[in-house]
Amino acid sequence: MTANLSPKHSGSSPHHSRNELPIIGPVMAPYIEWLQQRGYQPATVAQHLCQLRQLGIWLEQKHCHRLAELDLAGLMVAYNHFNRHKRYVAGAVRSLVRFLRERKAIPERHGPLSPLEAEQIKYGAYLAEVRGLSPGTISSHLCRLRLFFLFLRLDRCPFNFQNLQMNRVEAYLRVAARSNNRVSMHCIVCCLRGFLKFKHSTGQLRQPLHWQIAAPCVYQMEKLPRAIPWLQIQQLLLSIDCSEPFGLRDFTMIYLAAAYGLRRSEVARLTLDDIDWRARTLRIHQTKTRQVLKQPLTDEAANVLIRYLREARSQSKHRHLFLKLVAPAGPLDCSALHNVLRDRIKRSGLKIPFCGSHMLRHSLATHLLQQGVAVKMIGDTLGHKTIESTSTYMRLGVEELRVVALPLPASVEIECRVDWRTSRHRPRIRPKHRCLHLPAHFRSRFAQNLDDFVALKRALGCRCMGETAVLAHWDCFIQSHYPKARQVNAEMFNAWSNQLSHLKPIVRRSRQRLVRKFLLFAARKNENAFIPDLTTFAKPSQTLQPRLITEPEMARILAVTSRIPPSFANPLRAETVKIGFVLLFCCGLRCGELLRLKLADLDLEQRLLHIRLTKFYKSRIVPLSPSVSAEVERYLTLRRSQGLPSHPDSSLMWSHRNRQQVFTDGSLLRLWHRCCVCADVFNDRGHPPRLHDLRHSFAVGALQRWYAQGINVQAKLPHLATYLGHANLACTHYYLKLTPELRQAATQRYHNRFATLFTAGGAL
Repeated sequence: MTANLSPKHSGSSPHHSRNELPIIGPVMAPYIEWLQQRGYQPATVAQHLCQLRQLGIWLEQKHCHRLAELDLAGLMVAYNHFNRHKRYVAGAVRSLVRFLRERKAIPERHGPLSPLEAEQIKYGAYLAEVRGLSPGTISSHLCRLRLFFLFLRLDRCPFNFQNLQMNRVEAYLRVAARSNNRVSMHCIVCCLRGFLKFKHSTGQLRQPLHWQIAAPCVYQMEKLPRAIPWLQIQQLLLSIDCSEPFGLRDFTMIYLAAAYGLRRSEVARLTLDDIDWRARTLRIHQTKTRQVLKQPLTDEAANVLIRYLREARSQSKHRHLFLKLVAPAGPLDCSALHNVLRDRIKRSGLKIPFCGSHMLRHSLATHLLQQGVAVKMIGDTLGHKTIESTSTYMRLGVEELRVVALPLPASVEIECRVDWRTSRHRPRIRPKHRCLHLPAHFRSRFAQNLDDFVALKRALGCRCMGETAVLAHWDCFIQSHYPKARQVNAEMFNAWSNQLSHLKPIVRRSRQRLVRKFLLFAARKNENAFIPDLTTFAKPSQTLQPRLITEPEMARILAVTSRIPPSFANPLRAETVKIGFVLLFCCGLRCGELLRLKLADLDLEQRLLHIRLTKFYKSRIVPLSPSVSAEVERYLTLRRSQGLPSHPDSSLMWSHRNRQQVFTDGSLLRLWHRCCVCADVFNDRGHPPRLHDLRHSFAVGALQRWYAQGINVQAKLPHLATYLGHANLACTHYYLKLTPELRQAATQRYHNRFATLFTAGGAL
């Protein structure tokens, strides 16, 4: 078989001799035969040999002249070197490594294991034998831990884990946070916890440090499912040229992933034995749940598979359904669908945002939901174990969520008995307190600990904006009253707590708890440090009952907004405030969500609002009712007609023509209070309602509307929770208050359905 490598056949230089490859010369003939068995063409084999000549030159420069002097670790060093400078040479080195490992012609290494390798092997065996993790999971754990070992300089000398302190672990987390997001940091913390727990259980670590590592919070349903319209998937499939084997294979892969919602690893692991032609079923080995799922093989899917097997799949000893069409021959990798989909989207010229192959699975679930398929059936199709896993796709059911949105209150004519200029509400009387000037940096003796505490919080994904201000207030108090104190005692903490007496009990308690967390953080170096007792903190006061605002009252408030005078900085001040109140009442937005809205977040074609990274880092889609969408479009048209900020990055609730300033929550609250005074809307204590009461009013208003329409309210509650951005119905229950109207509607519905069962002529 080596005769095919002559210059006449390969077109290469006639100087391919063993003497030019002194390192692999003894194994060159079997290596060439191995390459040809794997499907490499003669020209490609010749290129491999030319590239390996550069490897031989580099090894000679490293004083390595024989294969016996080389080990696997040395070849991996060469691979890493060429992978940075000459990637095509690195590919040839990788093929050579595979060949030598198959033939066992090279040892794994010469000499004893390094401390880093020994630690990895020991912990890898523990993960496999004790914890029973899969090889892929073990590999990911060891890859993350290797960076921690390098941070401890374990590659240079053995490290005594008995001397490992928590500050070294936190220093590594701060370094890792520079190149990892919050979700990745959560995985890193989990790996560190497992390793430190292993070290503590074996007696190599004196303190249980795995209890002291705080993990970043990763909340449920943070990101929206990555889905694209079903029409775009059909257009993508039509754009693939199936006249060639490559195109037909890629078409079949994308079709199966989109039609059955397969993951990329499930597509790569499909075999010929998974297709049952007689029973017309397709067997799917789910990699995530480790279960076998059987799906019906439709006529269309069967025709696609038959065409692929006849025209594109080559004869092979491998039983995998999808194979490589270029050398080296064999099954596809798990990432093949990802690369194929990205390449086909790029070739199609369609404006499809590529966000991974998993978007085909999300798109199928969203398409089925829009077709009216039950959530339980969608979960069975995708192979979900629980209904909660499928409920995340309800956030993309635009039309199902649109029925939750409230319409615009009917406009009314109102005669204000209170003049706008004198409509300021009497503020609540609060005790005076002295405000301290907060510096930009911590200045007390505890400044270093405070900086480390804030840096660790930010490394774990906490925004730490309000927390930093509270700690700055604590630091400023200590610097002003106890500048020479080296330790915190009960007197200092109680004196600082007394300065918070003007705040609400729940706010005062949260600030005390934050300072207590800092003291716990600082107490790790001093076991006798003072830790405040939680039972002495301020007790949370009773939750205020919301003042529900009815639709006629909201109509009066919106009518009053026309009396808000314009200003030079904001000629559309009244219109901007009105559109903000409309979105708060008709969409149930939080005040912070409204103030962070950009014009790019408004999709007037589909009548949607995109809420991004709100409370608990969540994002969601808020469909608008037709009347509210028309009101928003009218406002934007008026804004553009006067040459006011209309760039996509401009804020919806802008307040200044030139400075691009946004309404603050305080200024919007003051305007809300004045509108409520003019519209004569007060609570039972004679105060205007809170802005957050509009969110409560939205939830109760949706229930009242469903009762009036005779809709099954229990079936609509999940849609209400999704619309409000809640992870479960328990959070939504907080907003549902029993009003006289709701009590009457529920009683009437119960009477209509079951009254006949209790009458004389009723029958079960």
